[in-house]
Parts: sequence; structure tokens; C-alpha cells
Amino acid sequence: MSHQRSESYSKVKIDSQDDVRHVQVEFSIQTFVLQRLNLGLTRNWEQEITNEIIQNFNFNQSCKFIDTPFLKNSFSTGYISLSWKMLCESEELGIDLNVFFDVDPSHTHITTFLINSEAFPEKVFTSSERQWKEKAQEVKDTSRFDSFTDYLSLGFKHILSGFDHLAFLLALLILKLPIKRLIFIITGFTIGHSLTLALGALDLITPSSQLVEALIGYSIVIIAIESAATITNNHNLYSKLLFLLSFILILILSFLGNIKFLYGLIGISIFSYSYLKLASKYKEFTLTILVTCLFGLIHGFGFAGNLSSIGLMEGRLLPAIFGFNIGVELGQILVIFALTLVFHLVGKILQGNTDSLRIYIASGLTCLGTFWFLERLF
Repeated sequence: MSHQRSESYSKVKIDSQDDVRHVQVEFSIQTFVLQRLNLGLTRNWEQEITNEIIQNFNFNQSCKFIDTPFLKNSFSTGYISLSWKMLCESEELGIDLNVFFDVDPSHTHITTFLINSEAFPEKVFTSSERQWKEKAQEVKDTSRFDSFTDYLSLGFKHILSGFDHLAFLLALLILKLPIKRLIFIITGFTIGHSLTLALGALDLITPSSQLVEALIGYSIVIIAIESAATITNNHNLYSKLLFLLSFILILILSFLGNIKFLYGLIGISIFSYSYLKLASKYKEFTLTILVTCLFGLIHGFGFAGNLSSIGLMEGRLLPAIFGFNIGVELGQILVIFALTLVFHLVGKILQGNTDSLRIYIASGLTCLGTFWFLERLF
């Protein structure tokens, strides 16, 4: 879903008072991630999710709940959050986190810490790294380097486990551009991705998660359709067809009274029609790289909202962004080279006649992107 990644986030606040430790936790996860994990789909989904989190987000045995966990569902942001408070003995605290890892081993959880009003380095929990110990003496010495390496790995996994991002790269590949231009284009994508990621981390933007996720699916549709239009040399037909389908969708939403993203859909329809028309007249790759940078901005919004919500400590912010984007770029280059090698081998088998294969792939990607677009929009 957001790049089909499976991620959740939490903020942990620890205050020492007298001989006890007061702990507050706010756990958040996007609704589409829960759907991917097959959670939140039953009639008693609130209790199901609460039990899953509470039973697998474990502090020291001395910690006891002092109130009932509170679950909040925000339709505007697309997040579900669970908050609770605990009272612990005055000792070094530890966390043993197993939330969702048994359901999805690729799941990642990021926790930020505020201990006695001091920001501590965040912890990136994975299936192979499920524990955290309170070690204040290591904060200043290791925070920046750890942040870079943690997010380098996260950025790399962000691509390899993001099925819609992989689909987008495949759509770019079937445009049949020279490999140097293709690398240049995906670098432009990363630049756009980096910009919105930085703005989100600095809390300068607060994107609508639902619309962003839908637009990521739509970016696959438009690039796949461009590929088909280029192969058949029939941009005019595809631009009119796409505009007609968009118009029908807008009419249906208006009739149903669902106008939440109506203006955005109108803008998307006009953009798609204009882009395909221009692509038929101006076939230089300059137009492609500009549009790819634009879609990079959209894809970056997906993770930007998450960084904005968790809030990284100041000393780790830039290394985290830098490391994450290097990981993204390395992952993209690896995927492009792997897919290029596959296409080269298939081309030899088909004796260079790969246009039909590209049409089939473009058709499949269009269907897949449309499914993601409509699923996330509603």
C-alpha cells in the first residue's frame, strides 16, 4: 500500500517522579496497513487491534496499566492511534516489541523517545531487532551514525518491499528508454521524493495520507498508459479514453455525494489528458523526467507524513533523511538493473520483438494501478 510497505510508529514518553516511572505511549498505524495485515476488517476490529498492540508492546514486568487504552480513528489523516499510560518501578526500562512481526516479517516499527524531557534516539524495530534498552550514556555518541545506517537500511527495504513502487519502476522500464536516461530519470524521481520527505520531516507539510496513497497508484496508471500509447503510436485515443473514464468517476462520486477529493480528481483528469497530448508531440525525455520528478514528490509524501507524525530528534533528522534517500536510490538502481537483465534475456528469446510483451505488461500495470487507486480512494 504506501509503497505497499508495512510500517507503524510510536512515541514513548518516560518521566521519573519520586520512586516510580510514568510511561505514556502513543502507537499509530495507517488503516491501509491494517488491511494488508488482515486486521481491522471484523466487526470487533477495535478490540482486535487493541489486543494485538497491547499484548505485543511489552515493557518491564514491573510496569502496570493505570488507565484503559484509548483507540482513535482519524479519517482525515488515515491513521489509527492507540494511547495508554503505565506506572513502572524506578529502574532501567526495556521494550520487547513483537507487534505484527508474526503476521508480516517485513514489518517495520519506529519509536521515538522523550525521557525526563530529553529527546533520545529513535529505535527502528524489525523482525530481527525487537528489543530496546534505556542507555542514556550512548545518546550523544552514536545517535547520528546510527540514524544514518538505520534509515539507509529502511530506505533500501522501502523499495524492495514496496510493490507499488516496484510497479512504477517497471512502468518506467517498459518506456524502453536508454539505460543512462533511465538512471537519470529515477534519480530525478529520488530528488522529488527527497524534497517532500524533508518537508514532511520538518513538519512543514501535512499531506492527506488517503489521497497520497491513491495518487501513487494513479502514477502507475499514467506511466503504463504512456508506454502503451508510445508503442501503438496512438496517444490521442488513450488520452480521450482516460479523460472519459475520469469524467465518469467524477460523475459517480458527485452523484453519491462523495466530494472529499472531487477537485483533486478534476485536476488529475486535466493533467492526464494534457500530459498524454504533450507526450505525443514532444517525445524528448525532458518531459518524462519532469513528470517523473512530479511523481517523486507524490511518492515522497507517503513517507513524509509518517516522519512528520513521529518527530525525529534534531541531531538525527538530516542523517535520517540522507540515509533514507541513499537507500532508496540504491534500491531503485538495483531493481532497474535486475529488470533490465530480465528484459534482455526475454528479448533474446523473442528475437528482439518485445512490443507485444510490453503491451501486456502495460495493460497489467494499468489494471493493478487502477485497483490501488480506487481501493485507496474509497
